[in-house]
Amino acid sequence: MFTSSSHEGLVGRCLAEFAALRPSLLGASAALHEAVTARLTDDGLNYHVVQHRVKDAGSLERKLRRMGPDGSQKYGNGLAEIDDLVGLRVITYLEDDISRAMTALRGTFQQLEHVDKTFEQKSKGEFGYSGQHLVFQIGDTKVPAGCRPYAGLRFEVQFRTILQHAWAEFEHDVRYKGAGPVPPEVKRAFTLASGLIELADREFSAINALVAAQRAADQAAVAAEPDDELTAAVLQDLLEQALPEYPRSKTEHYEWLNSYLVANGVTTKSGAVDVLRDADWHFIAERMEYKFPAGQVRIVDDFLLEYWGEDYITRTAHLSTDPNRADKLRRRLARLHGNRSGSASLAS
Repeated sequence: MFTSSSHEGLVGRCLAEFAALRPSLLGASAALHEAVTARLTDDGLNYHVVQHRVKDAGSLERKLRRMGPDGSQKYGNGLAEIDDLVGLRVITYLEDDISRAMTALRGTFQQLEHVDKTFEQKSKGEFGYSGQHLVFQIGDTKVPAGCRPYAGLRFEVQFRTILQHAWAEFEHDVRYKGAGPVPPEVKRAFTLASGLIELADREFSAINALVAAQRAADQAAVAAEPDDELTAAVLQDLLEQALPEYPRSKTEHYEWLNSYLVANGVTTKSGAVDVLRDADWHFIAERMEYKFPAGQVRIVDDFLLEYWGEDYITRTAHLSTDPNRADKLRRRLARLHGNRSGSASLAS
């Protein structure tokens, strides 16, 4: 049977242990934030923000002082039972995105526990706090970059929609930072707001599905239309959309570039889009070390040279009015392949 003094002693020891651990926990919190953000981004998930924090000492003390239903200490084993010393929150726009984000993180960390707060509310026929709480552990294998020093650490990730987050933050401020007990009419207002938020989240998901269906229909309609023949004017319009940060070239230069593409079997706008989709413009500019921003035609010409290599030279050198084009293209190709003996001059 524990005594009040033993309880106080446990709380004091835990807080002292936490103070010693805090610098390491701060490092782990930052590393996990980077790892979670990177995973969600790599998977192309649509999320609003990822938040992270280390539990503050006051909040930890209140948690350690909680008692179980039988009057015993709820966390009798101290910090070993606290899973949210480090916590993260993933806030999404849509409820559908929460399950995707949870799946992504399950592929990165070991899941220890899952509490579905949304299901708990619905199963009780009530409205209130909604969200998903998962407890993860940093494993010993396939550890994300920056997290290896913290292998074995348990941490909590909360998943909410942006509307659920707004409700929870406001409700927390009123309930825990207000003076005195919360009046019944305020509790009722929060319950009503929770129901409206659930409805709004549902409608946002429905809107998203409708928009996605419309986009698919629009794309199918475009695909069914005859493809535009590739002309200098069509090409110029395409490049002005694809390369707005690069200066426009002279009108006749687009005619030259169009003839180069046609010589390589690209005769439609969609064909040009397919080829240009593979372009890494930063790589081209970095390798060529342009002395001033390259015009749209020049950087595309360099990309096509890198894309088709020697075949591009064979197919296009004779189309130019420059008798030295073949030699210049070979020097440029050498530079694109990393040989700095080639000239970087735009005139070449």
